[in-house]
Amino acid sequence: RREMTEFWQEHSREATVEEMMLDSSAQLLSKNELPEILSLLPNLGGLTMLELGAGIGRYTGHLVKKARHVTAVDFMQTFVDKNRQDNGHHGNAEFIQSDVTRLAFPLHSFDLIFSNWLLMYLTDEELLSLTERMLSWLRPGGYLFFRESCFHKSG
Repeated sequence: RREMTEFWQEHSREATVEEMMLDSSAQLLSKNELPEILSLLPNLGGLTMLELGAGIGRYTGHLVKKARHVTAVDFMQTFVDKNRQDNGHHGNAEFIQSDVTRLAFPLHSFDLIFSNWLLMYLTDEELLSLTERMLSWLRPGGYLFFRESCFHKSG
């Protein structure tokens, strides 16, 4: 965890989409992928959501406009601060700085858990533990949405 934290501290100083996606073409990539990813989600109206690895909020900004409430979590404080600055005015979001391996929520807290490019940073043991906890946090009939597109973690 220390190595990953140090890597992201170095790559989160400006809290830009380029830093977060580790790509100088991130604006264009984000513009092209956002509509596709959002189209895969269920109707968000009235849902309580947990967004893991929320980063600077490139999805949060869309989710808060439709969901009843979004809890956005990231482990880099600079990313959490940027997300809060850009999306806090919606009034239906909570912003938490935490390592996902240490998160705890009551049973059946969320209708939808959304994760994009996060699981690849976890060990097999951490992934198993987080998956078990995520499933317990979901309400009956809830949705678990995760997207990974890399074979190797950054850093």
